[in-house]
Amino acid sequence: MEKGFFKKNRVFRINLIYILSLIPVIVFGFYKNGIVVSKNGFMPIFLATQYIVIPFIIILLSYVFETYYYLGIKKENNTNNVVNSIAPYANALCYLVCGPTNFLWLTVPLIVIIDIVIKFLDNKVSINQVALFKCLLVGILTIIGTTSSANLYEASLNNTITDASLLFLGNGIGDIGTTSTLCALIGYIILLFNSYYKKDIPLICFIGYGLVSAIMYFVGGITFNDILINTFTSGFMFLCIFVVSLSAATPVVRGGKIVYSLLVGMACAVMVHALHFNIGMYIVVLIASLLVPIFNKFKLSLD
Repeated sequence: MEKGFFKKNRVFRINLIYILSLIPVIVFGFYKNGIVVSKNGFMPIFLATQYIVIPFIIILLSYVFETYYYLGIKKENNTNNVVNSIAPYANALCYLVCGPTNFLWLTVPLIVIIDIVIKFLDNKVSINQVALFKCLLVGILTIIGTTSSANLYEASLNNTITDASLLFLGNGIGDIGTTSTLCALIGYIILLFNSYYKKDIPLICFIGYGLVSAIMYFVGGITFNDILINTFTSGFMFLCIFVVSLSAATPVVRGGKIVYSLLVGMACAVMVHALHFNIGMYIVVLIASLLVPIFNKFKLSLD
């Protein structure tokens, strides 16, 4: 039975589970982009620690901003909205979809700006904060000509990894926290203990993704190994588990969640297998989040 602080702040306990689910991908991102790079002589160890320091700085800054927003700007008398905020979780996700070499510290103010924009909208429109951040980040980096998602060590290698089992573990080139499907699945298991987490959305999304992948296997001529490699290198499982299901920008009715999840999963499969356009997955999620009011109208036919 819950006692004391957690009994009075049940939502805060739930949000702690959200953050705990990110620990595996944060630690792996530190190992892959910090420790490994440092051991191979491409980065001093003190600089490598940024990959474990930055996400917790972002979480801390998020709570500071939430305190200022609710107690300073909105003049609320209690801290319930501060401790119950999902913003620290969403902001940490924004960090994890950054590339390991793309002006990492400069992404922190961009995360803050996105957070301010979301607060300004104040539920006037459903928008996936992580997808918005990723799309803006890629747009900015494209303009300045820096789009690589390889860390310094990976960029020095002559051959890319094509072993699906190694890619499943996270040994491929990709964003800080999105490459390890194994760590993403561990995060999903942790999230299953969170009563607020929409655990059915990732499952349905994966079904939609699998259906299109199967069609492309039988009709489009791609091999099963190609499907595995594309899936593990695109970061789809991270997006499916953490981003697509972000509660602030997803349907609340059962019918809407089913349609939303299936369409996102199917569109992501097209982006990954047919177009080889991984950022397209975030564009899909961003558009789908803006259409949430429409998805919620599926209540009459499916609920």
